[in-house]
Amino acid sequence: MFLPRSNLPGVVLTSATQTNGTVVRIQQSWLAADERVLLVAIATRLPRWVKPDHLTILGIGGALLCGVGYAGSTLSPLCLWLSVLGLIVNWFGDSLDGSLARVRRIERPHYGYFVDHASDVISQVLIFLSLGFSPHLRFSTACLLLMSYWLAALFTFIRTIATSVFQISYFGVGPTEIRLALLSYTLLLIGAGEMSFATRIGSVSPLDGIAVVIFCIVIFSYVVMSWVEARRLAALEVPATTEAVAAAAE
Repeated sequence: MFLPRSNLPGVVLTSATQTNGTVVRIQQSWLAADERVLLVAIATRLPRWVKPDHLTILGIGGALLCGVGYAGSTLSPLCLWLSVLGLIVNWFGDSLDGSLARVRRIERPHYGYFVDHASDVISQVLIFLSLGFSPHLRFSTACLLLMSYWLAALFTFIRTIATSVFQISYFGVGPTEIRLALLSYTLLLIGAGEMSFATRIGSVSPLDGIAVVIFCIVIFSYVVMSWVEARRLAALEVPATTEAVAAAAE
């Protein structure tokens, strides 16, 4: 889930690779190297009856379980344990589906790319909007977190089409790091209880403040990176002058 994972044609699981002159895949998150070793080790040991599609469905199921836990924490804080389990299951399914396909050499690049990112969107909605229905985050700021994810994803998709560069992580942060941050905060809620306080705009938690800061950073980064990339592409694609076009026609 979260920031896009690639099943693009010609893409292999390395930190920065290019094959067939088509796509460069960049994964430089803090945990990428260790996670890659772990995923391959797990994928090689899975039973033959387990298919990548099974893992994709499992990942969505984990997101649903996580969402049920967050929404259910309105009734009982014990439901947060469902969210912890759901995040782990979501990581397992979402991270392993592509790894399993590559290990077994049964990739279906276009199908895998479509299904993977379509399921990521569903998982993101289930997790963040359910968190917004919990007593631990305002719904408005939950939407800001979801928008932050989608801004990062949209920049990645647009840039991939324009430049054939598929960047999964930014500033060392990728899908796994985000899951771990959310998992850590959930465990903190279980241990410390609800951490909200009354304000003029209603009940506010520390996560509300964090969400606003994250959104501001993401929107600023989106604008800056889009500007830089646009300038770079403009320099590479200088339009021909009228004189040059006329000379070429002669």
